Amino acid sequence: MTNQQETMNKELLDWIKESKDHQKISEKKPNQPSKKPTGYCAICGEKKAEAICIKCNRNICSTCYFQIISVCKECVPKEISEKWEGKRPDWEKELGVKWVY
Repeated sequence: MTNQQETMNKELLDWIKESKDHQKISEKKPNQPSKKPTGYCAICGEKKAEAICIKCNRNICSTCYFQIISVCKECVPKEISEKWEGKRPDWEKELGVKWVY
């Protein structure tokens, strides 16, 4: 594994922990209805929103959303977004990612 892959793995693990901590805080709020996407995509403005980004809470279409990590392409660093966009690679092989469940 290259140094770049190790750095990326650490950043992904840190982000996952941060997201889980944020989710725990959100879950503690009583009687909070679960959100459903409405309207059009907040990024492209062209397609119907199908998901909500867990990082910024924007309504996002499937084209502007990385379903595997539940984040919109605006919340993923540009260089990573460009590398992933339109691809369905073997993430572990491509990025040296160790999946954390």
